[in-house]
Amino acid sequence: MTPSRRRRFVEVGFAVAVLVIAGLGFTYKMSEFAVTIVKDDVEGFGAVAVATYLIGMMPLLFVMLWAVMTGRFRDLEATKRRLFEIDDEIARGDFHA
Repeated sequence: MTPSRRRRFVEVGFAVAVLVIAGLGFTYKMSEFAVTIVKDDVEGFGAVAVATYLIGMMPLLFVMLWAVMTGRFRDLEATKRRLFEIDDEIARGDFHA
């Protein structure tokens, strides 16, 4: 396995691990809210919290899916390299915006 493939494998593995852990936390919190809604002593207490949480997370989910589907995560270092190139051009006096 080449170093670039190994790095990509580690990055994808880390991303999957983070998403699984975050998903488990999200599932736990949603089930906790659902149980709170059903209980008689504080009926409906969690309904607003669940709705707010879901409405707040939906745009983030859609932006993440859009970024993955359009390939925005393919070359994360490209922007950094371009900034260094622009900095070098400015230092040489060759920069034209």
